[in-house]
Parts: sequence; structure tokens; C-alpha cells
Amino acid sequence: MSITPNADPAAIFDNDNDEEVINWEEEAAAIIKDVNAHVALIEISQQIPSNVSKVYLNVRTIEGQEYCVQVSSIGFRVVGNAFNSIDPGKEEINEEEDAVYETPYALLDKISPSYVESFGNQLCKQLLSVQQMRTQFNEEDEEGVEDEETTGNAKTS
Repeated sequence: MSITPNADPAAIFDNDNDEEVINWEEEAAAIIKDVNAHVALIEISQQIPSNVSKVYLNVRTIEGQEYCVQVSSIGFRVVGNAFNSIDPGKEEINEEEDAVYETPYALLDKISPSYVESFGNQLCKQLLSVQQMRTQFNEEDEEGVEDEETTGNAKTS
């Protein structure tokens, strides 16, 4: 499971079983920050209350489809096909019928075909940026070698 609580030296633990209690509002904020560039809108539902075991997110895909997504230690699952709504029969997890995803990326991959393209485009931009930085660094490094050769200050090993 990739839902991990933020490492916190003063973490709160459940006294009954020594498991760390996840702050789902903080977890949701991290998820929102992570995938915000790949959706039209993502926010914590203000109408469905969060609790110690789950939080609800309103997600509008790039395609304009709206969902209400439950996030819990089990994973991510669509519970409503509109913001701030839980469809009948979706209050509890039905393991035979409900698709539960381990990551927000897996969920978005399923509900938003444009997510993959958006994510891929961002990755390409980041790789291009790294390549440009490496090229610039290599050019600066080569200029330094040329300067040493022309001034006779080349170091010998």
C-alpha cells in the first residue's frame, strides 16, 4: 500500500494496537499537491465530513467528469459520480463490486484517459529540463578545459 503517513517524530499512535493514526486531512493535502496538475479540480469535500479512518475528495478530471473519491487505509475508490455525493450502496466497501486503487495515479489512470497524457507531458518536460541542464553543464565544463589549455594552466596528474 502506498498510502503512508508523513514521517513525524511526534506521531500519534492508537493505544490499542500501537498503529500510527493517519491524519487524513494532511494526507489529502499531499495527494492534492501531487496530482493537481493532472486534473481540472481536486479538493477535500466540505460537505462530507472526514474522520479518523477516511477523507473524501471532489475530483473533476481534465475531461470534465466529476467524482467523489473516498481515501482510506484500504485505498482510493469512487463513491459518487458528482461532487459531495455518495451513491446508494457505496457507503461501505463491497469487495466484489467496488474497484479500490492503491494509489491516486492508478485511480486517475482508470477514470481519466487524459491523465496519462498530462502526466507523460510533465515527465517529458522534466526530462528535457534535466537534459538541458546537463548540456549546459558539459558546455561550461568544456569551456573551462579550453581556457586551461590556451593559458597553459592545465593541471597534470
